[in-house]
Amino acid sequence: MGASLGAVDEESEDDSDEDNVNNDSSNSNSNSNSDRDRDRDSRGRYRDEDILGTNERGSDRSTDYGVSIPANGSIIASSIADESRARSQKAAATASIPLGAHVFECPICLDTIQEAFMTACGHSFCFRCISRHLLGRLTCPVCFQSLERDQIYPNFALNKLIAQSTGCAKSQLGYHASQQQQQQQSIQSLRQPSQRHQPSIVDQIRSAVENGDELDADDIDTLMMVLQQKRQSMRCYERQFEMATMRQFLLAAQAKKASEMEMLRKELLIVEEDLDYVSTQLDSFAQSSEAFRDCALSRSRTVFTCSKQSAAATASDNMQVPNAPTEDSSPTDMPRNKRVDEHFSDLESFYFDTRMRGVGEEGLDEFLETLSTFAKHERFKPVATLRYGDSTASTAIVASIEFDRDDEVFAVAGVTRKIKIYDYCNVIEQAETWNELTQQQQQLRRRRIDHQQDQQQQQQQQAQSEWWSRESEARSTADDGGAAASAGTALQYPVAEFTNRSKISCLSFNPYIKSQLSCSDYDGTVSLWDVSTGTATLTLGEHEKRAWSVDFSHVDPTRLCSGSDDGKVKIWTTNRRASVMTIEGKANVCCVRFNPLHGNILSFGSADHNVHCFDLRSPKQPLCVLRGHRKAVSYTRFLTPDKIVSASTDSSLKLWNLRTQECVRTFVGHSNEKNFVGLTTSAGDWIACGSENNTMYAYHHNLSHPAVTYKFGNCNPVTGIEQPEDDPSLFVSAVCWKNKSNTMLSANSQGIIKFLELV
Repeated sequence: MGASLGAVDEESEDDSDEDNVNNDSSNSNSNSNSDRDRDRDSRGRYRDEDILGTNERGSDRSTDYGVSIPANGSIIASSIADESRARSQKAAATASIPLGAHVFECPICLDTIQEAFMTACGHSFCFRCISRHLLGRLTCPVCFQSLERDQIYPNFALNKLIAQSTGCAKSQLGYHASQQQQQQQSIQSLRQPSQRHQPSIVDQIRSAVENGDELDADDIDTLMMVLQQKRQSMRCYERQFEMATMRQFLLAAQAKKASEMEMLRKELLIVEEDLDYVSTQLDSFAQSSEAFRDCALSRSRTVFTCSKQSAAATASDNMQVPNAPTEDSSPTDMPRNKRVDEHFSDLESFYFDTRMRGVGEEGLDEFLETLSTFAKHERFKPVATLRYGDSTASTAIVASIEFDRDDEVFAVAGVTRKIKIYDYCNVIEQAETWNELTQQQQQLRRRRIDHQQDQQQQQQQQAQSEWWSRESEARSTADDGGAAASAGTALQYPVAEFTNRSKISCLSFNPYIKSQLSCSDYDGTVSLWDVSTGTATLTLGEHEKRAWSVDFSHVDPTRLCSGSDDGKVKIWTTNRRASVMTIEGKANVCCVRFNPLHGNILSFGSADHNVHCFDLRSPKQPLCVLRGHRKAVSYTRFLTPDKIVSASTDSSLKLWNLRTQECVRTFVGHSNEKNFVGLTTSAGDWIACGSENNTMYAYHHNLSHPAVTYKFGNCNPVTGIEQPEDDPSLFVSAVCWKNKSNTMLSANSQGIIKFLELV
């Protein structure tokens, strides 16, 4: 059998020898003739047996198909059965002698060959079978000749024959199945001839009435009663279905409301317990205050008896002690805080979240601390104003503001390529001096206006021209005062200023070396500057695209990191020009930040909408990937070593817990869809960011909505005077908290820098 399979691919070689071809053809012709005779005899024998079998078993035909054919349909049924039986036996006879059935079997698996491969000795096998065999033995499985893995070849001709044979067999099986289906349908139609056009009950009743069948009154009453019972039964079933569905809904609603009521009961119990505790504390404070007042009154009486000369003064001055409540005052009568009412929803949610976790006073202290911090800060008070650009520049976007190690000086940089260094104390002192001078000028101007108005009233009989001249004088005086007031910005000069080669995107002061400042720019370069001399000491230029962020390590003063549009985060050291490590990101890196406590941990935000945290000791895999934003992450800042804040262009901030890798809170209220608007944190409590409506927003880290806001005005680029109309193109571009204080610096796209104090 193996030799015959090998001969399939060697027919072309055998055709070259003509003598052998003639001899073989004569032998093959005689053999083929004898084979055809045998096939013809076998087919005739099968056909005769088929006919004899059908004639002999004609009486049992009904039992073979499992149905009883009616007398009037016996001829049709017998003809259909004979024809179908003959076809099925013919197909079975044809399928019983498949073409080359044994030739197509694999000698190893004894199944039809799949992906035929032929050996050098002429035997064909499945590719998988012969491959597995050669792993253990390097011999032919049939003739046991030596065989290597490179001595097997694809047998395309055999594959083609197998495919043709398989297709033929499938077509025969399909034809046989279709014939059987048609036969079953024919028998079914003969078996139930009345079900094709069987009339409905309504048609039968209508036909019986219209045809004049005899129906008396009792029959009609009985029929109507049956129909009414049927109709009532159907309505009852429909009603039962409706009630069952309603019951399912009511049970679910009952369970939900019961759960809510149980939760509400627990919350109400917590509120009552805390209210009792607070009332007790207030009563104790009231008793302490009363005792203090009694003590003060007794001292005043002692003074009264000891000094008769000052009795009247003592009695009048000491009836009320400063900072002590009067007899009629009560702690419960203190004025209501409007901020509690304005942010009640956020406070309520945070209250129950904390109280469900805590027990007793410990659970209440966390909420009390948040409430007191939130309630005593109402607004931002502007203290001073600076201009980053010159008077001729209408747009001078501030990209970054950073304080140095001691919070004594701060740097401002942006698209003008200039880095300006300011002394914080000098700016505040000059601003206070200028404010005092401005107030004096305003008072003097008011006095002059009042004096002029008095003179105008006394000189009402004078000429109109003289009256206009005095008014113009007053206006000129007011204009001079306004110009002087607007010039306060121009008086603030930086202590140092130097120019970078490209637009600046980010600044970072070294937390240990006071005078060392790093910046990243639009050329992808990271530069180190000496602020004291105003010179660039080191240039790092491995990024291939725009560098968006740079940050010094708070643990190692010689290490810094940078992120770029090339999707790479690079770790640098100030001792060499080449980077010491590169972390490959999947998308543009918009920001990068070191952990303030762990020097080997950093986080970066990316255009893939995620925050990635890495340990530099094993940078191949991230420590965690924080997913939740719907757009690119533009900023990341560590609120604490275990909590990180991220900002995104989906107009939201998110607070993450790095231990659980979950989003603790989402902050919404500002607008940010395309620009870098800044992000800063303060003392673990406050989070501030800019917005694309020219407003700065401050959030408390335990509340989801803005606690305090400050709106920039539309400042005239020449005069510096704020205009009443809004410009929709303006946005807040940079924010920075001053450490351990309530002061924050905020700048917008016009280059206006505001010193804001949280009061």
